[in-house]
Amino acid sequence: MTAGIPINQDRINTQAGAIAASVFSALQNVEEFKAWLDTISVNDLETVYGFSADDANVLKSAYADLADLVAIWAGGAPAATLPHDYRVFARRLIGVGVY
Repeated sequence: MTAGIPINQDRINTQAGAIAASVFSALQNVEEFKAWLDTISVNDLETVYGFSADDANVLKSAYADLADLVAIWAGGAPAATLPHDYRVFARRLIGVGVY
């Protein structure tokens, strides 16, 4: 007997399906949050919600980049031809050293 979770066809299928479903779910969440965020100005993020100007702009930039990934994923936009690190602003939303 092997210690830990056994690897077999069912486990591989379950893991593969769960990861794919989580990607679809995450990208749908990005679309929905970005649509809401687009209705809020940077000024409102500052005055109504208490963000600093820098943080409000980071939030907007992070979701602009994430929305670009959604568009690429859905076939609505070509992948960037020049290198572009889509993680730059999103990293700032999740904390130093996390990703």
